[in-house]
Amino acid sequence: MERYKEIERSIIKKYRKESGMSLMEVAEILDMSHDYLRRIESLNDEVKTCSLKLLIKFSILFDKKLDDFLKEEE
Repeated sequence: MERYKEIERSIIKKYRKESGMSLMEVAEILDMSHDYLRRIESLNDEVKTCSLKLLIKFSILFDKKLDDFLKEEE
C-alpha cells in the first residue's frame, strides 16, 4: 500500500523568508489570502495541508522542486 507524504509546512515559511518576500507579497502573487498563507506556515494551526495546485505555485515562485516541500520518510 502506497503511503502519502506530508507537506513540510515550516519549509514554506523558510523559503519565503529566504526569498526576501513578505507574507503579504507572496499571498498577493499567489492570489490567496494572507491569513490562509499564515495558517499554512504555522505549525500551531489546524490547517492540515494545501492543495497540489498551490504547492506547484510555491515551487515555481521559490524555484524549488515539489519534493523539497515534502517531509522525509521516517
